[in-house]
Amino acid sequence: MNRRATERAANPYSCPGYMSLVRLVSHWQQANEIARVLPRGGDVLEVGVGSGHTSWLLSKWGYDVTTVDLDPCLEPTVVGDVTLLPFGAGCFDLVLAAQILEHIPFADFPRAVSELRRVARKYVIITVPAPLVGISLLVNVPGPGPGGFHLGFPYWRTRRSRGEHYWELGKRGYSKRRVRQAISGQGLKIVRELRPPLSLFSYFFVAHVV
Repeated sequence: MNRRATERAANPYSCPGYMSLVRLVSHWQQANEIARVLPRGGDVLEVGVGSGHTSWLLSKWGYDVTTVDLDPCLEPTVVGDVTLLPFGAGCFDLVLAAQILEHIPFADFPRAVSELRRVARKYVIITVPAPLVGISLLVNVPGPGPGGFHLGFPYWRTRRSRGEHYWELGKRGYSKRRVRQAISGQGLKIVRELRPPLSLFSYFFVAHVV
């Protein structure tokens, strides 16, 4: 096996079959939401390395990015667990946990959010899968880009991507209200919620540290 094949085997997120247009949109949206609340750069912690596209964008935009992940093969800055982050309190201006918290039981969700809040000085951004089957109605304006709204229904089929999803937003028992309460109960104030305009897969919670 050559070097490139070895790297792909070590990081399955780098494979062409994984990186779809929907996922690229989500990575850009993650970076864009960070730029909205930290427009002049800052210290960002990304929990879960994934394909590395979000941290790459943020680095290009002038942010100081630290990554943490359980899997050393993904080459995070620090190896660690989201439920016990190996950082001191208030180390980062913003903490991003994108498409990672569904990989732990929901009973551990409040503890993980508490850890995100502990190491964040200003903001925490959480994205979780909330797949819909439906349509997006978009208006494309030069400059600002596409905007619009969605019509759809929850996608109920059990799916497996990189490990088991213990839960997903919108499935029975995991309403937005329940997730909001779990986030707000850990000293965070949700200031914005959104679904990327070109994606019906993920849902964003942007929260301010209070």
